[in-house]
Amino acid sequence: MNRRNIIIGIIVLVVLAVGYVGLSGGGMIGAKPTPTPAVALSDLENLVTASGTLVPVRRANLAFKVAGQAAQVPVKPGDVVKAGDLLVALDSADLKAAVAMAQAQLAQATAGATKEDLAVAQANLDTARAQLAKVRAGPTAEDLAIAKAGLDRATAALKDAQSQYDKVKDDPYVGMYPQSAALELASQEYTVAQARYAQVAKGATAEDIRVAESAVAAAQANLDRVKAGARPEEIAAAQARFDQAQAGLAAATLTAPFDGTVATVNVKEGEMISPGVPVITLGDLSNLRLETDDLSETNIARIKLGMPVAVTFEALPAKSFNGKVTYIAPISSEKQGGTNYTIYVELASLDPALRWGMTGHIEINAP
Repeated sequence: MNRRNIIIGIIVLVVLAVGYVGLSGGGMIGAKPTPTPAVALSDLENLVTASGTLVPVRRANLAFKVAGQAAQVPVKPGDVVKAGDLLVALDSADLKAAVAMAQAQLAQATAGATKEDLAVAQANLDTARAQLAKVRAGPTAEDLAIAKAGLDRATAALKDAQSQYDKVKDDPYVGMYPQSAALELASQEYTVAQARYAQVAKGATAEDIRVAESAVAAAQANLDRVKAGARPEEIAAAQARFDQAQAGLAAATLTAPFDGTVATVNVKEGEMISPGVPVITLGDLSNLRLETDDLSETNIARIKLGMPVAVTFEALPAKSFNGKVTYIAPISSEKQGGTNYTIYVELASLDPALRWGMTGHIEINAP
């Protein structure tokens, strides 16, 4: 039952009581009837009442965008903080390392090649050119001699292995003898040496020359790139990696978005934090307003912006505060017991004893 109905009920009871006294005292000599006071029922019919909660105009439930382990929680409920103050920090060792690496890569890209980079690129090109020249020139007498010497050694080893194997070849368990394994290995080495000698004697194929030429072209292109320095797109990519690493590091710290008072802290050092889960509630207690949650749909159409409002609080029932309507919700909010609307009431002044979350009651004369 709202306050308006209570007042109407009290007035009805008073009227009935006065009428009863007048009837019961009608037989008394000299008794004069007491006049019934005039009651402005129209004022009661115009009275709109509702209840609400006192909250900061500026408040926020703060959460991380990334997951991590809480490394620092330097605040507690009731602490007054300034915008930018640290509220919670995640373990960021890996993120700091990523920033340092990205910064080094960006610096290298913008600074250009060092003398060492140029020397390495030039050496690679010289090696590729030498290899191409060697392939085109064909085998030298030294190359043939080396290949022939390898084939001769393999031939001698094969003959020796065959001789040792022949001594035991008639044994039914010859496969288990070391002579058998030695002969197989010698045969494989002879085949490789023979193929190597044939390849050297024949000289490079067209495919060998093509591969060597491709190696020279790649080495030359790399040297040109090193001399020219990083391309604009490479610098942009390095800058993007650095910016991304910095953003990741920044996301590991939760700071106050405005001056205010910490209301709740829902995390402890060492605990894991999930993205999007509020860990800090912050509010600016220097500016509070009353927000209703039970203004019925039968009354909302009678409320206008700027209407004066009388406000009382359960914590201070003997005091009344003046305010005005500064916001009317465009859509209803579902609440148990019916459809309700929210309005904001800004108060001209507040008692220091009033706190965030206290219940207040409003009365609006809405004809």
